[in-house]
Formats: sequence, structure tokens, C-alpha cells
Amino acid sequence: MKKILLLFLLVSFTNIINGQNCEKGCGKITKVEPTKIKGVKPNRALLLFRFQGPDGKPAKSHIKVVVDKDTMHPKIDATGLAKLTTKPGTHNLKFIANYWYSVKMNEVVVKAETTYNMFIRFEAKEIGASKSKEKD
Repeated sequence: MKKILLLFLLVSFTNIINGQNCEKGCGKITKVEPTKIKGVKPNRALLLFRFQGPDGKPAKSHIKVVVDKDTMHPKIDATGLAKLTTKPGTHNLKFIANYWYSVKMNEVVVKAETTYNMFIRFEAKEIGASKSKEKD
């Protein structure tokens, strides 16, 4: 019994250390592969975002994506998938939706002719909190 308890505590502690704090939303790269989609310009990276709302369902609208200082309103399909292309290099990404916490991904390094699959999960703000108009 002690061995099982010790194993459980060890696994739980490892998850706490390695886990991302998702209390106010998460963003992570789930897959990186060479770009196979036709129509993507050479010397560009393809970013595929899968958005999820606080209820666990796909987020399908009213999301702004800020790449460095450029704000975009991507077209999002029914599954919560959006596509953007960007120049290779290091970028800061921010995802904004009203009434949800903004999600930031700092210093994301992208390479040309590569596809980056990203999963973005939003969390709802507390009742009484204002719209997401953060300036940080």
C-alpha cells in the first residue's frame, strides 16, 4: 500500500512540475512537420490553431490573434481550426477573446516551409471582470 501511495505522489508531483499553469488558459505546440498544404508561399511558416472555449467545445468566432504587433481576425471553421502564415523567426503570439482570459505564447521560433499545429484553450473570466483589453 505504501508503494502505491508513493508512486501516486511521485507521478502527481511530476505532473505539477511539468504541467503548464492553465488556470487562465493555455497555448502549446502539439505537432511540427514539413508543410504539405498547397498554396502556402515559399519562405513562410504555416500556423494551424485549434481553439477551445472554457466549456471544452471548439471556439468558432470572435478571436483575435496578435503576432508580434500585427492583429488578425482569422476565419475559424466549425471545429475551431484557423490557419495563418508568417515569416520565419521568433514571434510573440497572443490570443484574445471577449470575456475570456488572453493566452500568450512568448518567443515561439518558427522555420520556413514548416507547419506548426497549436492548441489554444481559453478560460472564462470571473463574473464582473471587464472585456479582454489588456495592454501588456
